Amino acid sequence: MPDKWDLVLMGGLVGSMFSFLQFFVSPFIGSLSDRIGRRKTLLLTMIGNLVSTVLWTFASTFNIFLWARIVGGLSEGNVQLSIAIISDVTDETNRSKSLALVGIAFATAFTFGPPLGAYFTSFDLSTISPTLVKYGVYAFSSPALVALVLLTVEVAYIMAFLPETSNLHKGDSQKNESKKSTVGQPSMVSRNLSNLKTLNLIHALHLFIFSGMEFTLVFLTFDVFDYSNMQQGKLLGFIGIASSLIQGGYVRRKARTAGEKKMVLQGVIACVAALVMFALLAEMRSGTTLLFIGAFCFAITSGTVVSCLTSLASMQCSDDDPRLAKGHALGVFRSYGQLGRAIGPLVACTVYWAYGPVVCYSLGAICMSAVTATVVKCIPQTPKAHKTA
Repeated sequence: MPDKWDLVLMGGLVGSMFSFLQFFVSPFIGSLSDRIGRRKTLLLTMIGNLVSTVLWTFASTFNIFLWARIVGGLSEGNVQLSIAIISDVTDETNRSKSLALVGIAFATAFTFGPPLGAYFTSFDLSTISPTLVKYGVYAFSSPALVALVLLTVEVAYIMAFLPETSNLHKGDSQKNESKKSTVGQPSMVSRNLSNLKTLNLIHALHLFIFSGMEFTLVFLTFDVFDYSNMQQGKLLGFIGIASSLIQGGYVRRKARTAGEKKMVLQGVIACVAALVMFALLAEMRSGTTLLFIGAFCFAITSGTVVSCLTSLASMQCSDDDPRLAKGHALGVFRSYGQLGRAIGPLVACTVYWAYGPVVCYSLGAICMSAVTATVVKCIPQTPKAHKTA
């Protein structure tokens, strides 16, 4: 058992390291995209991902694998740049609907990616292709080779079909600049900066709690139901698929009419409900129905909060002030989220193993209730023009 939990802890630390690196590098990637363009920056980050995967392919030692994760963490900019590109080509009336596509892709990939990787891990290249192993390819790096092929196709697709979008509205902005009155502009910039700070904080706190509680869910199912890896995978797959359907069928339709703030509120309330159910489940030591209702509430949270917070953050951006430039502002926004995602699992696991699941999920519910109150009181309202469009 000690050896097993050492491996669990090491896996958590490696995962947290990846998010910490994202916390440091995301603002830089965003600012770079404002200066040289989204397309060039995205291609640079994709090249970094390719280098990371090549290192992974030859990772016959843990040190090489760790370097692969470091390079990957410093290069991972495709999510935030995709969000910036969508913000460039949409207006406030359909931004949440379009940003939901990023969430759908993310949830779908995390649902089917790990099982696919686990499947290819079983292939021994020393028997399938001894020549590759002879030249230094690690015998069990089949998932890395598959990822390398997919990344190469993605880079080729971006080079062939993705246009530059960061300068899409600059011409219109320059034409209208002389027409805009400067009266009230400083106060508007100050208000938007304040809104962004609030959204950054809520984003960090939400992911700190949500990612931590989600990370401990596999421990809970093992403790209470003695779930196997396959059963835990099915539960997480259920959450991923449900999240994709919620984003595609509900968020894309309702965000425009209900407003992003209400969607965020629904998500954090659903998270509180899920954590209360998990605490009851841990206390009763039974109740599969509670588990899946709580998992569905988690899916609601996953499908609504981050995408709608991102949409609200993008609405505060403006090309007229460098502090509000989309790339930089959304990079900082993602940085705060990655900080929460990095620290959350470490803190949640510590509380879980020190005080038990009942205390862990009860504290999580209390903390998420505080986030809910913050959303109600502090989050900026969706612009009226957007809500009535």
